[in-house]
Amino acid sequence: MNNKQNRLAELKRLISDKKMSSQDDLLEELSGLGYNLTQATLSRDLKEIRTGKMYDPEKGSIYVLREEITSSETDKIPELSINSIHAVEFSYTLVLIKTGTGFASSTAMFIDRAGRPEFAGTIAGDDTILLIPHEKFTRRKVQDTLNNILPGIREKFSH
Repeated sequence: MNNKQNRLAELKRLISDKKMSSQDDLLEELSGLGYNLTQATLSRDLKEIRTGKMYDPEKGSIYVLREEITSSETDKIPELSINSIHAVEFSYTLVLIKTGTGFASSTAMFIDRAGRPEFAGTIAGDDTILLIPHEKFTRRKVQDTLNNILPGIREKFSH
């Protein structure tokens, strides 16, 4: 394996084995293992290995490997994600969901995994989700479906 492959393997191991909540923590751990890299390189590495953030009662939020999220962990997301959702609004047929920093990815992943026919899919940034509903469903149906997936989200809709 080359240096990058070794670094990515170590990064995956750190995220799997420890509750890492910040890039600074990851940089420090990697430095201790002999990998000196910039924050920009670490950001690219985190995207390449497909990480997200998930709520953790001890650390607030931690990095997770999307491939390792089990069904028991995704079962916890609705209760926790609703606390990180700040606002939901419609723009024509699209739905914009504002979350706390770092929570958009895991919340969008949960919405996608629900596999509801009302939704074509999501696009997530750091703190914003664009939910794309299928056109044949009304706003009311989209709201009801979101509330079934994430109980309590109805109160977050702007009127």
